[in-house]
Amino acid sequence: MLKNFSKRSRAEFCMVLVACIWGTTFVVVKNALADIGPFLFLGIRFILAFLVLAALSFKDIIKIRRSTLGAGALLGLFLFIGYVFQTLGLQYTTSSNCGFITGVSVVLVPIIYSLLHKKKPSLITTITIIMAAVGLYLISVPVGSFTLTYGDLLVLICAFGFAFHIIYVDRYSHQHNALAITGVQILFVGLLCISIGLIIEPIPARITFNAMFAIIVTAVFATAMAFLLQNFLQKYSTPTRFAIVLTTEPVFAALAGYWWAGEHLTRFGLIGATLILLAMLLSIVFRRNI
Repeated sequence: MLKNFSKRSRAEFCMVLVACIWGTTFVVVKNALADIGPFLFLGIRFILAFLVLAALSFKDIIKIRRSTLGAGALLGLFLFIGYVFQTLGLQYTTSSNCGFITGVSVVLVPIIYSLLHKKKPSLITTITIIMAAVGLYLISVPVGSFTLTYGDLLVLICAFGFAFHIIYVDRYSHQHNALAITGVQILFVGLLCISIGLIIEPIPARITFNAMFAIIVTAVFATAMAFLLQNFLQKYSTPTRFAIVLTTEPVFAALAGYWWAGEHLTRFGLIGATLILLAMLLSIVFRRNI
């Protein structure tokens, strides 16, 4: 069947699979956090992902220059902020909310880019900000309240981390070997998380099936293989088309939460989720020079 598709179509179909993996792992990770601390979980996940990545692309990983280490560490810091606050937030919110609020990072990119370059946000950027803010309110704020829930606030911080990561990846990706700088980022996150986890979290007496399953799935498929696919497939499409494809991630998160965890978005939550998706799509379609 795929033989009848163009290379671009096949690449984008494969990225839908990546978005599906990322979206469905929210509920898998949420279940695992009942048995293992978030920092230890992320540390083991990212170190294992680095080992898988190194085994599959050893020649690229060893081609690391000193400048690549510095750039990779900075990108790794933003990735650390994104994944840590996302995982912490998952302990207090639903996987559906986590998926949609993480998607706000797409809307934040042009805002942060404008601020960093001291440019006035465009009209479409202002519109997407308002849409995302209203959507965030509807999906996160309990009826009768005017404050974000604690878990959703943590995930919102994660969205800022991922937004900065997107911006600085654009800056550094053309200057360094893609797989080498990806390996540095993943290893940086893994070592930092495992170090913090060993200090502040109790070491589990045993690794449960839920925790082990989540670690293997997220390390191999949602981290190592996903990054490899991105690096390999992006040349067959455009960043904008890929970004649009990846907006399906929160949809998969909501479906997985519904099927596997019995999560339900309220009527206002569905409206909020729709507004966030529309804001993401508008932000991508009308993006300029980012």
